Amino acid sequence: MFLQEIFVVGLLIAGLSGLGIKSTLGQSGNLTPDLSSISDADLATLTIQLERTGCFGSCPAYSITMHGDGRVEYSGKSYVKEVGTREGTIDTDKIRTLTSVFAKMRFWGIAEDYSAAKCKGRMCTDMATSITRLTIKGVTHSVKHYYGCGSAPKSLFDIESAIDKSANSEQWTGDVSKAGPYGTSCSGGN
Repeated sequence: MFLQEIFVVGLLIAGLSGLGIKSTLGQSGNLTPDLSSISDADLATLTIQLERTGCFGSCPAYSITMHGDGRVEYSGKSYVKEVGTREGTIDTDKIRTLTSVFAKMRFWGIAEDYSAAKCKGRMCTDMATSITRLTIKGVTHSVKHYYGCGSAPKSLFDIESAIDKSANSEQWTGDVSKAGPYGTSCSGGN
């Protein structure tokens, strides 16, 4: 009898603890942190990463990592002004603004894989891929975005652009607006 009571009390405590975690971590009772207003403590756990891969052409390949304390890390690989690693800083207010973009675009709800292999609909070849990753309070969401996949949501382009703008990536990449694949062929879709 005594062991059963301990077991029941343990289950009750675990259940109540789980409810407390859900209510403090996310919107609508899910386990995703609320990005619309971030406390200083939450900001300290934040990491935003954007990696852009090459393509069959001159697509810039680099990665940017922003930390909640304002540190920015850059690693240039190819077709960028600065190859290698660089460091910079960003005002934490810009990071808060960027997280509000993630919230507005409902980043937690975007599917994780828009790769060539997972693409549904129109598909173009020889394009670059970007990988966007957000980590806060130990929760991570990562999205792989192949630019040739016509079914990827427009919000992914918006988020990727907002990351580059916030981090001032152009200081290291240079103007890459005319860079891109040598040629593509497209098939399927709408």
